[in-house]
Amino acid sequence: MNIREFKAFFWSFIDGVGSQGSQLVITILLARLLTPADFGVIGLISVVVYLSNVIGNGGLNNSLIRKLKPSVDDFTSVFVFNITLGISLYVIIFCSSGFLAHFLNLPQAEIYLKVYALSIIFTAFEQIQRVKLTIDLNFKTQAKITLFSVVFSGIIALILANLGFGVWALIVQSVVLTVVRCFIFWYVIGWRPTGHFKMPLLLEHLNFGYKLLLGNIIDVAYRYMFNLGIGKFYSVTDLGFYNQATKLTEVPSMTITSIVRRVNYPIISKLRNNDKCYFSNLNNIASYITAIYLPVSLWLSFNSHDIILKLLGERWIGASPFLSILAIAFFIVPLSNLLGNILSVEGRTDLYFKIRLYVKFSLGVFFVLIHSYGIFVVLFFIIFATVFEWLVNIAVSYKYFKFPVFDYFKRLTIIIIPIIVSSFLVDYYIHIDSIIGDLTVKLIVSMIIPACILFLLSKEKV
Repeated sequence: MNIREFKAFFWSFIDGVGSQGSQLVITILLARLLTPADFGVIGLISVVVYLSNVIGNGGLNNSLIRKLKPSVDDFTSVFVFNITLGISLYVIIFCSSGFLAHFLNLPQAEIYLKVYALSIIFTAFEQIQRVKLTIDLNFKTQAKITLFSVVFSGIIALILANLGFGVWALIVQSVVLTVVRCFIFWYVIGWRPTGHFKMPLLLEHLNFGYKLLLGNIIDVAYRYMFNLGIGKFYSVTDLGFYNQATKLTEVPSMTITSIVRRVNYPIISKLRNNDKCYFSNLNNIASYITAIYLPVSLWLSFNSHDIILKLLGERWIGASPFLSILAIAFFIVPLSNLLGNILSVEGRTDLYFKIRLYVKFSLGVFFVLIHSYGIFVVLFFIIFATVFEWLVNIAVSYKYFKFPVFDYFKRLTIIIIPIIVSSFLVDYYIHIDSIIGDLTVKLIVSMIIPACILFLLSKEKV
């Protein structure tokens, strides 16, 4: 890994940890001011957030990054498409908000959706600026802009929550975040759509990216299925517990996933003609992910009761078993997404789409069949689903690209076994009267062996 790539990983890490960490702190503070039901309502209308992510990861941006020398017309053509897609999604949500509110048995959700969905449009407007920075591996600027936007919108949300605005505090937070971030990107980054919209260029990028776009839409439907199912089949409060547990587990999981996707994608795109370096890079990154995230995941799972009690308060104790189970499930997500990058880099977006379609549809049918057995059966099903998707990605990578599966599992096993053993020993033997002290010491000690592993891995070239 050269200096430029290391800096890219470092600033992407700062971006992810800074923004996600700040968001987590703000969410914890908001949880002490709001109720589980308030967060449950947001969970029911969170399809808006997922659709925003579709634009950000829709495939056309990856197509621009993958192209060796994209022209000004390339950027303008994709920009026009992103804006058109964002506005179209907003119009669809705006027009269907009444139906969705009736379906959710939540009359007030109609106005919630109309306002919340504004974030989709602003997300669409900032995408090309992000792409330009990503191509240059300039994650330092992205980190500063994102962190400021998260903190600013969080302060606004805390003020509103303290004044008794309830769900509106969370909605305004999301909209203000995207508005502020979008305006700063446009002010700081010099890019403007100076080129011409050219349909052949758009079709070129669509030919690569539309299957990624459809695959991500399937991901949205799949993720929203759990929110909708828990909210409909159980209760809004259960959904609030699920959402908070998800946030606590997603901070490390999605931070790592975001770093891998944004930084590793342009790097491995350049290595795709060198199988040895290409697969070596992927195996090393998988090792780093495991060494960093697995001990955190186990720490969250083993200490879920105390973590929920200290961070969120007694009225959120019901989220403890949710956190204990989901922490294990979300450990697999970054590893699975890393392998998913192979399909995109190799230009096999057709496989990406087919895997998303078949896997998510099968798991969706399974979810419908088992939901009546109770919320905890659903949570364990989520573990099964993440592992299943990971194994499918491994099988596809081996079949089509000769991915060295044996080396991959051998490397991970060498890392995973000592981490699991040490985490169990730490949890069993360390007990301090102070809950905060106990949690802190356990986390620090749990990271000693992973730190040694990372030191040894750093001796190897990526």
